[in-house]
Amino acid sequence: EIGRRADIAKSVLYHYFGSKAGLYEAIVEAETRELVDRVAVAVPPDTDAPRLRAGVEAYLGFLAERPAAWRLLLRDPPSDPELVEVHRRLAAERTEALAALLATPGKRARSGPHLELVATAIRTFAAWWYEHREVPQQRITEAILDVAAAGARHLEVGRGAPAPR
Repeated sequence: EIGRRADIAKSVLYHYFGSKAGLYEAIVEAETRELVDRVAVAVPPDTDAPRLRAGVEAYLGFLAERPAAWRLLLRDPPSDPELVEVHRRLAAERTEALAALLATPGKRARSGPHLELVATAIRTFAAWWYEHREVPQQRITEAILDVAAAGARHLEVGRGAPAPR
């Protein structure tokens, strides 16, 4: 299908990518790089400046502009065992790269569980939004930021902060 649409022989695809898994990996790697680059450009260079809103807006904006990438990056893992590992590895790389962009090194060191919660919220809301595109992007951003704020309040309890009421 890809070769036909690109008007190239199937053998050319196999020459450059080796297999369907190789082609899948190249595409997901390229989309991952572009997504991370988009977020990197959006977040302020000052590591003390708030970064989450700008990063989430860039992340969601990228997905909204590229529905095929959206499905590819956020869907359930492929069923082909060779592709499952590629999907898992690149999802982990995206998560790590985005965490590095959205949280300062100090925050990453002391807030591991909170960062995992925020990363999960971003992925989950983005996946849900794919099926509910009538919801404005700004509302999805606000929902993610609300989860992040609530998580920060509640997860700090174990660190000596007062218990939430």
